[in-house]
Amino acid sequence: MKPYKQLIDVSSSKFKRATGLSKENFQKISTKVDLFIQKDKEKNPVKKRGKKSSQVSQEDRLLIVLYYLRHYPTFENLADIFGISESYCHKIYTRYGKILTQVETLPNRKKLLEDAPATLAIDVTEQPIERPVKGQRAYYSGKKTPHN
Repeated sequence: MKPYKQLIDVSSSKFKRATGLSKENFQKISTKVDLFIQKDKEKNPVKKRGKKSSQVSQEDRLLIVLYYLRHYPTFENLADIFGISESYCHKIYTRYGKILTQVETLPNRKKLLEDAPATLAIDVTEQPIERPVKGQRAYYSGKKTPHN
C-alpha cells in the first residue's frame, strides 16, 4: 500500500485491487467527503478554530479507511505506511468511517430483500462432541461450580 500521491500513476486495476474502488469512484467519494466536512464546519464554527493542519491529506485519510475495510491490516502497519502514529491512524479511521456512512447511502433493508439471492450456501456440517457414554462418573463429579 502506498500513499495517494504514489497511487495516482498506478493502473486502474491495481488501484481497484488495493482500495476496492475505481479511481473515478474514489474521486467522487472524496469530493462528497470534502463537501460534508465543509458543511459541518459551516454549521459548527467552533470546529474551525484551534486546529493545526494535518500532515495527512484528505485522500490519504480516505485511503486509510478503504484500505482497512478491504484488507483488515493492523493499525500499526497502516501507521507505518503513512508515517503517523498508531493511535492517530485509528482516530482517522473512526472519524472518516462515520463520515462515509453519512455520505454514502445504501438502499434500505426492504429494498435489499426484494431481490432474492441466486444461490445460497449453508454450512451444515456437524462436529460430534466426544463424551463418554459409559463410565461418565470418572469425568464428572456432579458439582456445578468449579473449585481450585
